[in-house]
Amino acid sequence: MRELQLFRSVQFEDVKEVAEFDEELLSRFKTIDFDDTISSYDEKLNKCTYAIDLISKYSPSVSGIKGLIRGLPNFTFEEMEKRISEIDFEKDYEEVKLLGDDLSRAESKISKRKEMIKELQPISNLDISFDELEHLKRFDGVVGGVSEKVLEPFLDEMKKMEYTYYEEFGQNKDEHLFFVVSDKRETEELNEAFRAGNFNKLKFDSDDLPMKKIETLTSEVKEIEIEKASIEQKIAEKAELADDFKLMYDYIGNLKVRESAQKDFMTTASICMISGYLPDFEVKRFEQSVEKISGEVYSIEYEDAERDSDDVPILLKNNRFVRIFEGITSTYALPKYNEIDPTPLYAPIYAFFFGMMSADFGYGVVLLLLTTLGLKFCNFTPDMRKNVRFFQLLGVSTTIWGFLYGSYFGASIPGMWKLLDLGTQFMTVLVISIAIGGIHLAYALAIKGYMQIRDGQYVDMFFDVIAWYITLAGIILFLLSTMGVVNPALSNIFKYCMIIGIVLLVIGGARGAEGNIAVRLVAGLYNVYGISSYIGDFVSYSRLMALGMSGGYIAFSVNMIAGMMWGSPVGMVAAIFILVFFHAFNLFLSCLGAYVHALRLIYVEFFGKFYEGGGKAFRFFRNKTKYINLDRHYED
Repeated sequence: MRELQLFRSVQFEDVKEVAEFDEELLSRFKTIDFDDTISSYDEKLNKCTYAIDLISKYSPSVSGIKGLIRGLPNFTFEEMEKRISEIDFEKDYEEVKLLGDDLSRAESKISKRKEMIKELQPISNLDISFDELEHLKRFDGVVGGVSEKVLEPFLDEMKKMEYTYYEEFGQNKDEHLFFVVSDKRETEELNEAFRAGNFNKLKFDSDDLPMKKIETLTSEVKEIEIEKASIEQKIAEKAELADDFKLMYDYIGNLKVRESAQKDFMTTASICMISGYLPDFEVKRFEQSVEKISGEVYSIEYEDAERDSDDVPILLKNNRFVRIFEGITSTYALPKYNEIDPTPLYAPIYAFFFGMMSADFGYGVVLLLLTTLGLKFCNFTPDMRKNVRFFQLLGVSTTIWGFLYGSYFGASIPGMWKLLDLGTQFMTVLVISIAIGGIHLAYALAIKGYMQIRDGQYVDMFFDVIAWYITLAGIILFLLSTMGVVNPALSNIFKYCMIIGIVLLVIGGARGAEGNIAVRLVAGLYNVYGISSYIGDFVSYSRLMALGMSGGYIAFSVNMIAGMMWGSPVGMVAAIFILVFFHAFNLFLSCLGAYVHALRLIYVEFFGKFYEGGGKAFRFFRNKTKYINLDRHYED
């Protein structure tokens, strides 16, 4: 199990679900009981969490900016095991636990004393101790409170008594505080008054006056707080142990995964049988791992995963550039095993769209610098590192498009070359955006056609792809010819092309419908209605122009406002603040808008033509680490 966890690229499944056994043979096998082991691992994980949280709370090097920049340490699995063998976990935990217990006791003492001070504060003017009141022989001495709601009945009863003195000396929220001294001859009447007023008696075991007691408690609180600060300092000095506890946490997590996996195995006294998935390119390394432990005493059988099965786990395999975009695919849905991985098909297009919508040379450079510095000086998690690289690449695209548009923090540099001017050529950019959309949609249909040819669905490819090419091309060229953009003499050819395409769409929609001719005809006409969705798709690409313009105009407005304030020293400071703050804000908005709208063009307009998704991710035989980067070279 350890060796397979080092190998990592295997996902187990229940042997009984894939192997065929008769009852007699099945009875010879048993499952492994690992509940007690899992419980012990859970206990250690809880201990690690307690120690990490406690140390992190009082150690800036663990939880502060320094810890953030330092990031997560890198380990291979073997390095992690070696370091774990050097840690005396129970001893280290006991040290931290004792400090934590001392801290809890100190905090409890402080809390209790502050609560007592809070309760004594309203009666701090009382000039007799509770001890003295308790030891009166002929009189009952009482201090307590009466709610505002029953104050009047209480006072009415008190006024009836002849040998009782009472005095209101304070108020605590909606409770009136009274000092009462009564002759024992009126004890019964006094109790009746207390019942009428729901009298809340206050008791304190002290022979000091309340004010003196408050001073004593305040002094004790200060002493305990000094003691507490000392304990916190000792906890902060355990910062190095936090790294050990974090390493232990992730190590125990992997042991738990290793142990839990055995629920899918079948064993006898001398045989262990396992079943699962592994990538075909890992077969040789897998055999080496098994042979390293088992020698030649093992048997392996392979079979190709069923192409149309929904149970086959999906592991994407792409080059370093395309891998950056895999998060976009997995956010939408991983492909099924019989689909193609769309990531390499859209990766450069997404970067192209993002740059066109965020288009500003200055913003691109800032984004590029921030991400490059982050990758150089911060040790991110593999997922975070991939995200930073993602935006680093998008920064390059933003820089290129900013140069093409001649936008430098919303300003143009006199004499600097530009391909297009968004301020004056926005109609040209709009036409280009729509044209790009047309190419993108045609590309999506081509991918669908490829998948259908691959699967031998030639008729489907003709009616689902070729028919749409003919129809859309005929409509577009016919409209362009009527507007004089294309030779008007060809308009009849384009019109007939459009009609032929529509007829093919009707036939294509009708062929898959079940029922009589009328039902099939309705299905065919509904298929033609799909032209309206394509119109919406084409219009959707206008966002490539619109977002580029909006970001540019906001940046231009920021520059204009800052320029109006420039002049006096105060105005210069205000102008610099406006430039820095609002350009940073506009950079954030531009990136957010470009990110979301580029996603929409991929998810809706592009994926909607050929991609279904729904695959389940391949689960490596590793626990997802929380505090360390384990075998980061796999990600890089």
